Amino acid sequence: MKLSTVCYHEIDLNGKAYERSLLRRLKYTSLAYIRPSYSLKSCSLTEYSKLLVWMAWGRRAEAIAILGKEVIQPRGLIGQAIDTVDNSGAELRKVFQVLANANSYPVYFHCTQGKDRTGLVALLLLLMLGVPLDVIDLDYRASQGNLISEREVRVDELRAMGLSDDFVACPTGWVRDVHNHLTSTYGSLDGYFNHLGLDEGMQRGIRSNAVNAPSAASEQ
Repeated sequence: MKLSTVCYHEIDLNGKAYERSLLRRLKYTSLAYIRPSYSLKSCSLTEYSKLLVWMAWGRRAEAIAILGKEVIQPRGLIGQAIDTVDNSGAELRKVFQVLANANSYPVYFHCTQGKDRTGLVALLLLLMLGVPLDVIDLDYRASQGNLISEREVRVDELRAMGLSDDFVACPTGWVRDVHNHLTSTYGSLDGYFNHLGLDEGMQRGIRSNAVNAPSAASEQ
């Protein structure tokens, strides 16, 4: 149900470019041929073929399980965040365009667990606001305790996607490693924001909105 008084922006942070980046990481060329002693299930080429067939048939759950096992699990949560940073620029730009609009406030953004995609947007926003890394890290890791009540449900969902229980956690070093990737790959935080198409004027507007905009509580 959607409220008529609320403006919704449904932005899929893991869009087409991100999905293509996952497909490129599939190990479909890891075996040049299938030896007779190999079972078909052990061959990455077979897994790649299954993925394409299941996607064509609309069997998204099975396709996601292959990507989870072969690509997302080895990358881990930190690698997943870095892949999003590098491949979801268009989607992240849409998020910050919403944040740049003073009429959007108060604003509430979320994802499934509220720590991965949401955590990445929060990290970028807080970095733009100049919040110290150690403060951002404390805020991020606090999410893990807030998710205890739904942990079992999330674990079952992740296992079905070919992912381990680690994906329910908020790993130590997540904030630091994503920040290091931003500065080392794009030269600086400003370099990354410019990469997203967020010029200095837009960044100033976002900072002003985030600091000065009314909260939901003040509007009640």
